[in-house]
Amino acid sequence: EYRGFEKFCEGRPFTEMAGITARICGIYPVSHLLAAAKTGDKILAVKVPVAAEKLRRLMNLGQITQSHALSFFHLSSPDFLLGWDSDPAKRNVFGLIAANPDLARAGIRLRQFGQTVIELLGAKKIHAAWTVPGGV
Repeated sequence: EYRGFEKFCEGRPFTEMAGITARICGIYPVSHLLAAAKTGDKILAVKVPVAAEKLRRLMNLGQITQSHALSFFHLSSPDFLLGWDSDPAKRNVFGLIAANPDLARAGIRLRQFGQTVIELLGAKKIHAAWTVPGGV
């Protein structure tokens, strides 16, 4: 499916790409952010400082944590845990909360933890425009 995001990037300085491409996706913005920053690293032929590399990795781990929690607990677990044969009107995150509040709460907290890591590093839970070519 053509969505035309590359048109936003045409004619823009490469230093803006991390901030622009992070907005392509609300579920995996850190992945796009880091990919753009790493591309900028290669364009500049720079070695990212060890501390910046570790901070980038930490932010990516926050992204992985929150996106996996979203995928499993919010999107998939109602089907898996409530069953394919359950009432479709109840086979959703609200039905899961009613059926197993502790599990639902754990899923919400896990996603919140991942988002907190992202927010602490990037000042926002979603669309953090924090890392730049050559560092953070």
